[in-house]
Amino acid sequence: MTEIENDLQLCLSEPEKKRARIVGYLLTFMATFSLGTSEIFAPWYAGILGASTFEMGWAMGSFGLVYMVSPILGGKISDRIGRKNSLLIATGSYIAILLLYPQPFIMPLHLIIIRALEGLFFGFFYPTIEALVAELCPDSQGAVLGNFSTSWSAGMIFSPALIAYMATYFGNVASIYVVLGVELAALGLIALLVKNYTLDQITPSSEQKANVPYPVPEIDTEPPGKDVRTSPRFFAAYVSIALFGFTSTVLLALFPSYIGGLPGYTAQDFGNLLMVWNVTRTIVFLICTRISQSRMGQLMVVGATAITLGMFLIFTTLNIAIFTFSLILVGAGVGFAYLGGLYTVVSATKSEKGAYAGIAESLAGAGFFAGPIIGGWIAEFALNLPYLLTAGYGLFSLVVIGVLLRRK
Repeated sequence: MTEIENDLQLCLSEPEKKRARIVGYLLTFMATFSLGTSEIFAPWYAGILGASTFEMGWAMGSFGLVYMVSPILGGKISDRIGRKNSLLIATGSYIAILLLYPQPFIMPLHLIIIRALEGLFFGFFYPTIEALVAELCPDSQGAVLGNFSTSWSAGMIFSPALIAYMATYFGNVASIYVVLGVELAALGLIALLVKNYTLDQITPSSEQKANVPYPVPEIDTEPPGKDVRTSPRFFAAYVSIALFGFTSTVLLALFPSYIGGLPGYTAQDFGNLLMVWNVTRTIVFLICTRISQSRMGQLMVVGATAITLGMFLIFTTLNIAIFTFSLILVGAGVGFAYLGGLYTVVSATKSEKGAYAGIAESLAGAGFFAGPIIGGWIAEFALNLPYLLTAGYGLFSLVVIGVLLRRK
């Protein structure tokens, strides 16, 4: 066997690449089921422990504070040490963090610290999966990133209902034990099914391409002398992803307590309404896998528009039917805003996908931090003001995105 043939043995076969992507989607589903539970559980449980709305906001927002930086670092580390190693570090660390939640000494301040630790280690997980699915299917990155987004959104569908059900029948912290079981299973899947590789091992060199008896797909490179990270379209993606993060965490951190405090509403109602939001977002992600990659800019515009209208309706109503319609709008909006921005960022390079995916997730982290912190503070004046604030931010983002996309 020649040296070139030996080198080519490092490349994953197409069935292996497909299997790796499927495992990536499954791990994403499991991780976001867990994260979706803990990120709603922390501010909700903080409220049960007597926290103010501002402290409840911090119990969500501390994740985003760390997550503004950790995905950039995690993505770069994933590029260097390989996807499997990165996933093992992230999942093993997350399991250790989850063990802190049910401890009897926990107070609101501890919940804020625990959420910050989650933000650190999820900075390894999401950029790694985004890079894995995109680099293993370079000709259909929009579709595979849509499948990734569908997986994580579907994982969060039942998280609110899980908290409400387990708290009602088994105690306030019972949902965390369910999450621990899921993450232990995920750790086993990573150890058994994920192969550790770096990008240079799955991308044949020009010499290898010239000596193989079958055609090898071309891998594009960035335009010489041009940094796509400073293009107007890239900045529009920044704005869109940050809006996604801000809107999502305002809902997850504050909406359960808001609904629970309204006359005639119960914990089951917030579980059902957030399930509607998650189901809508999941359907939108699935739809996006069929949308041309050239239309991702339009998705960002549609997303910001739907978020603005939906959050304004939440501000104005106490009616369950309008609440439901509003959350359908916002679910669609965050789906379009996130995937349009994510594809724009991750497709900008073919050689550092972990790092670029980290940039995208860090922008979401900025929203994850600002949304619940600012929303929690303004809710001290009136509990429905965070939704008016988010509607205003959505309108501002819509204008900025529209202007940036019109520029060359």
